[in-house]
Amino acid sequence: MTRILVFGKNGQLATALAKAEFGSEIELIFIGSTEFNLIQNVLGIHQYIINSNSFDAVINASAYTDVDKAEMQNAQDAWVLNALVPRQMAQACKLLQIPFIHVSTESVFSGLETTPYTPTSKTNPANFYGLTKLKGEYWVNAVNGMGAVFRTSWVFSNTGNNFVKTILRVAKKNDVIQVVDDQIGLPIYAPDLAAALLAVIRFTVSRPTEKLYPTYHIAGGGRPINRYDYAKLIVQLSGLKTNIVPISSNQFAAIAPRPKNAVLDTGSFTSKFNIDLPDWQIGLKHMFSKVG
Repeated sequence: MTRILVFGKNGQLATALAKAEFGSEIELIFIGSTEFNLIQNVLGIHQYIINSNSFDAVINASAYTDVDKAEMQNAQDAWVLNALVPRQMAQACKLLQIPFIHVSTESVFSGLETTPYTPTSKTNPANFYGLTKLKGEYWVNAVNGMGAVFRTSWVFSNTGNNFVKTILRVAKKNDVIQVVDDQIGLPIYAPDLAAALLAVIRFTVSRPTEKLYPTYHIAGGGRPINRYDYAKLIVQLSGLKTNIVPISSNQFAAIAPRPKNAVLDTGSFTSKFNIDLPDWQIGLKHMFSKVG
């Protein structure tokens, strides 16, 4: 049996991992803030992992993901959880000679390019949140242990905070809502992301001597979509009659800027791990079937 230590317990990815179907071959042990507070005990993470029972891999599904609060109110917490914590985890995993799977974000890119971003594209964070995640990536890769960084984008599910749930909440309260039409991305359904990462674990555990690239991209299959059209699709599937009005990012004036192009090229991931990433629209329809 493959035993995996998962940091993060209540977020979208951790929830999806907990619900994933993988039979008796894998056991997941989840660590939330009640078991170990990562922000308050950042220097103790290394020893915590070393002292834990025997594990075959570690997944870091924890992150500070409130982009606007990271920009203004809670920059210190974002820095600790997104930048400092992953380095401690990576160092412990290298010492134990086990894979460390670290999840990152499309916000490490500026979003100013017109083509999909590859894992080797030049990074230039769109906001402070992206900067903290990029620094975490840098330190994880500098450790040069087993495993890799896996960037993803626009994750959605029935749990946590995400674009789909936000649009549904706002659309239920208003006859007309405004959504930006100049931000494009490839969403991914959290259970599909969880399945992809579990496939990575199986791959790395079965091939411990095979070196991975430092970074891979995981996003939904299918075509990219802008947030305006995405919101229209969400409202349509929900059966609501809310009118969606397109506006620009400048008009919306978010506290923290978002990448206008958040499309990730997943080619190196699908070829390396021989995985087909499901169309994100299938995941969206499945999400709505779960909520009736």
